Amino acid sequence: MNVLITGLTGLVGSHLAEYLLTIPGVNVYGLKRWRSDAAPIRHLSGRITIIEGDVEDRSSVERAIALSQPDRIFHLAAQSYPSESWDAPVLTMAANVVGTLNLLETVRHRWPQAAVHIAGSSAEYGAIRPEDCPIRETMPLRPLSPYGVSKVAQELLAYQYFVNFGIRTYITRSFNHIGPFQGERTAVQTFCKQVAEIEVGLRPPVVLVGNLTTRRDFSDVRDVCRALWLLMERGRPGEPYNLCSGVAPTIAEVLELVLERTAVRVTVQQDPARLRPSDEPILQGDNQKLRQDTGWEPEIPLAASIDRILAYWRARVAVAAMPSAAP
Repeated sequence: MNVLITGLTGLVGSHLAEYLLTIPGVNVYGLKRWRSDAAPIRHLSGRITIIEGDVEDRSSVERAIALSQPDRIFHLAAQSYPSESWDAPVLTMAANVVGTLNLLETVRHRWPQAAVHIAGSSAEYGAIRPEDCPIRETMPLRPLSPYGVSKVAQELLAYQYFVNFGIRTYITRSFNHIGPFQGERTAVQTFCKQVAEIEVGLRPPVVLVGNLTTRRDFSDVRDVCRALWLLMERGRPGEPYNLCSGVAPTIAEVLELVLERTAVRVTVQQDPARLRPSDEPILQGDNQKLRQDTGWEPEIPLAASIDRILAYWRARVAVAAMPSAAP
């Protein structure tokens, strides 16, 4: 079986490639942007086929499909940060909506037998009240950011191509995924990075934070990879599935888990630059549909995920803190 991953160097893409290599008979292909950092996939060199290109470029997508001849496609390439979408709404729409259209059109005309996973987001739900939680897939979509709007558009395109053209599209509404090699603009990552830098003296003992009152549903990326594979195996095409843990701690509680893992004393200080124009107060998902249809269960607790992420940042920061070699 041939599998193509777009967004190969991202958090989920890189971990999914590694996970797929453990499944007998699976050949892994990945679409990688020319300018993307290859560090997350460097250890996979020689074990997967890397195709350079960009989903915003239709010819790149056509080339990737022609070379991989995929049975399954995991479409993970995206501008994936809600906060960045406020500064770059057009870029967000181009990467997420145009990129998805390029992929679905290519599959439709060149390789319609492929099954396609489309990665949506909990940001599609937007304006959620505490009494709406845990959020089920039947909840109305009221996105509060350009990113959320782009993910609604991706999902509706997936539904349209399934109904109108028979393309087997599998849709996830993914809540927060966490693990090593994730961008620094997420709360868990920036907390761990700041603590690691404080420990070696690269910054003063002050952890800068945004809004600590919001509640978010976190899943370890390794649980996510298992869920995506099981969805393609057993899920129903054309229907959305929440991909989440079902638990939503406050960001303050997440910060406390990080601070419990360091011996240094720190001060917590709010940074206005880390606040968004609007912020969903709570995003807690109901994963019952995914569990019932696929048999998937989340296995890795948040504390274990934070242990792994903090170890990753400590290793990176240790290298940065090393003195330059003497001449």
